This record gives sequence, structure tokens and C-alpha cells, in this order.
Amino acid sequence: MFLDRKLGLAEAYLDNAWNASPGPKDLLTLLIRARILSFFADLIRKSVALFNYLQHKWRQNTIHMSQKNIKDHYDLGNELFKLFLDDTMTYSCGVFKELPLKVEKSDRKLLEDAQKLKYDLLFERLELEESDHVLEIGCGWMQAAIQAVQKYNCKWTGLTISEEQFAFAKQRVKDAGLEANIEIKFLDYRKETGVYDKILSIEMIEAVGHEFLPVYFGQISKNLKPGGIAAIQAILCLDQNYEQYRNSSDFIKKHIFPGGHMPSLKAISEALPPELSMKPDARKIGRHYAPTLDLWNCAWMENKKQIHKLGYSEFFHRKWEFYFVLCSALFEYGNIDTAQISFVKSSA
Repeated sequence: MFLDRKLGLAEAYLDNAWNASPGPKDLLTLLIRARILSFFADLIRKSVALFNYLQHKWRQNTIHMSQKNIKDHYDLGNELFKLFLDDTMTYSCGVFKELPLKVEKSDRKLLEDAQKLKYDLLFERLELEESDHVLEIGCGWMQAAIQAVQKYNCKWTGLTISEEQFAFAKQRVKDAGLEANIEIKFLDYRKETGVYDKILSIEMIEAVGHEFLPVYFGQISKNLKPGGIAAIQAILCLDQNYEQYRNSSDFIKKHIFPGGHMPSLKAISEALPPELSMKPDARKIGRHYAPTLDLWNCAWMENKKQIHKLGYSEFFHRKWEFYFVLCSALFEYGNIDTAQISFVKSSA
């Protein structure tokens, strides 16, 4: 705690050195509101901060390291993710018809409805049509593809570098009888050579890293036909905090998402190639992430025994609980945001 207050508080919780009733979120919320535990503005002791930052930089998302970073999180096991996600197997921010005032227990149907609405809003941004062939960069467990093809009868190609997701998604597409319309590739997005009518990427940009943002958007442009539309959903750092954030490490980067990095809107706009323009109608949905995370965490806590039966330790369980409640508090008070953003490639 003395060496690094921000990480020290988190790691002390993982080691069972402190507890809170009913859970740690209320304390984290209080600290965030009091500006004691600002996600970005804390003064971090220089020696420990440098060590943690260098650890994070070592995990930057080259093609080789990206697969290791993804494996360390998404390949923890499909059975684990099933215990806290809804039936769509969606691991990103949902959009609720009505924001829940308070989440006190899991509700798979509420979560499923929010995830399906999120996808429909993204499909509207893409102006999806039956004639479209869509590329999805970071396709997860393939819910977007299945939902889109069932609604629009379009073609869909998904990319993943998670072995667990790849196997699960292929079987899921087969079970849905949609193999004629949906293809899933085990492929890094930087190696994709096809040209598509539309491109979708949902909360995958956080696995790109600041240094590779121009590569990411350059690849989107390369894979998008002239006049085509791309849409992303991105977790965002606030512009005013971005320089400090990208030059430091934190609990999420160290313990949850190795190589993880939130871009800012300004960083995104500066990374765009000249032929790709950002539309001015970005939809901010960060306030929907707090209840999404709260629903995940309720299911996580309710399934604690099952998680242990899968072989995961108490330390691991507390780590993910802390991850869920910390992120929920940060979204709740606007320290970070999430947005759906559209881009158009010039016709010339």
C-alpha cells in the first residue's frame, strides 16, 4: 500500500487483507467520489510505477504478443464465462431500454435483452442490408453474426485469436444452421486480406494499444470498400487524462487485461488514415456499463462455488470481483466512458 496506493489497495483485497460488506464497490465509489482513488490522477511511487509500466509495455500488442495477451484472458475457459454472461455469451457493454436503478441479483434475461439491443443499434449504424458482407474484427462467441444473419440474411466473416472462442463459435454457428452465411477465421486482424461492404469491431480496440492504433484503422480502411461504413464500440479514456493513462500501468492492465489499453476520442481521430472519416454522431453508452458489470458481478458471486469447482482459486475469484466492482464504479461516476462510433471510407 505504501509503495503504490492504487495498486496496493487492489492487491491487498486480492490477498484478503481487507473486506467490505456487502462488497468493495461502496468503498471504491466513496473513494472515487472523494477523488482519493482517482483512476488516473493518483501520485504513484516512481520506482513501482516504472516497474509496472515496463511490465505493461513488454506486453504491447505485436502479432505474437497479441495472441498471448488474448490467451491469458479469453482462453480461461468457456465454462467460466458461461457462469456470469447471459445466453448470448456477450462480453461487452449492453444497452438497457431502461437503466436499472440498482442491481442486487443476477438477471440473465435483462442482460440478454440489453445485449441484443446493443447489437441492433450497431447494425443500424452500419446501415446493414441483405446484400452486405460484413467483417467483424474480434468476433467473440459470434452473437453479433448470428443475430445479424437471422435478421438481415447478410454474409458475415468473423476474426478471433482466442482458441476457446474459435471452437465454441464454430459449433454455435453450426448449431444455428448458419454455416452458409457465417465464416469464422482464427486470424489476427492484421493478416486479413479481404474487402468488405461493412466492418464491425466491438470492444476489441482495447486490445490494440496506442502504438498500433494507426495500424488498426489502416487495416479497417484496407478491408473496407470505397464508400463503406465501419462501426466500433470502444471503452474510452477521457481526453484530458489520456497522456498520463497511456504512460502508466494500473490494476486492470496488470491483473486483468495484459496489453490492454483504452483509447481516447482524440487518439482515435488522430490515428485515422485520410480516407477514413469519423461521423460526428458517436453514441455515448458508458452509463449502461455500470449495470452490465453489476449483473456480471452478481452472477459471479452467486456462482462462487461453481467457479471453485472449475479449479479457480479464491485469489482469482476476488481478483475478478474487484475488477467488476472497480470498473462499475468508474463508469458510474464518469471516470471512463464507452461509445459506439461510425466511420465512412471515401469513395474516391
